Amino acid sequence: MSDLREPVAAIDLGTNTALLLVARRAPDHELEVLAQDCKTVRLGERRSAADRGAPDSLAPEAVERTLKALESFKQRALRLGVAPDRLRVTATEVLRRASDATAFVQRCAEELGLGIDILSGSEEARLGRLALGPSGAEASVTLDVGGGSTEVAGARPEEQISAPVGALVLTERFLGMELREPLDTGGAPALWEQVRTAFECFEEGFAGERTVVLLGGSASNLACLEKGLVHFDPLQIEGTRIDVAAARAWAERLIDMPLEDRGRLPIESQRAEILPAGLVCIAAGLERIGAREARISALGLRHGVALELLYG
Repeated sequence: MSDLREPVAAIDLGTNTALLLVARRAPDHELEVLAQDCKTVRLGERRSAADRGAPDSLAPEAVERTLKALESFKQRALRLGVAPDRLRVTATEVLRRASDATAFVQRCAEELGLGIDILSGSEEARLGRLALGPSGAEASVTLDVGGGSTEVAGARPEEQISAPVGALVLTERFLGMELREPLDTGGAPALWEQVRTAFECFEEGFAGERTVVLLGGSASNLACLEKGLVHFDPLQIEGTRIDVAAARAWAERLIDMPLEDRGRLPIESQRAEILPAGLVCIAAGLERIGAREARISALGLRHGVALELLYG
């Protein structure tokens, strides 16, 4: 019976962030969280217009940042009693599209002793929705905006779909970041159009009468904006309600706001630059799937992975 309380670790390696969750079994098929961490590694960043075409290669400096974060996460998990075979690293759109993904995975195995599972888009959507646990069952749909992709998921496998647009890649393409010019022309109008076009893979009106749950860092920051907090506070995110009109209004407000002014809002400082594009994805996603409102959750892919490790 003691094996049932052994902790597991889930590392979610995304386009913008690397996230760690260490947890063990709790009553009612839930998680007892032992530790969490987030590092903005921006593994999917591109440096110039020459990098705009697919397939993309990973920037060397981003690779080094990511390896350092993964090593830190691994050591923290081991200190908390996680056995090496109970630690799972999953990667998403950033390695789905990277031309040198295989070389990166090999470095992680050789230098860090970490295997990396590159998830398909549908598997990413499934595991994100699994984070809701049994209480999130049949009547829920998730919309999960990441740095490189956006997932919509219902209960059935054919309802678990990924679109290859997210907050970091859209910011680089249409708005520019870190004082660099955008990779493409068109600015905010082109960004909105690109997102709407990408989201045509989601069935129009997909949500129906089901509850929509927003996942991901953009949603968590949106919750803090909607609640009018003094500063970003992840402990006050869970269950925040947002309607589609408010989501769109926040997207339009932030996309026109200078970065310096965004820094005064109750959002994560390291996300301020890419948040407007993330909010565009949320607003356009809710509009596409026909959701009048949504509930925001701080849960995510890593929680789904941990639940699967613990309960199968």
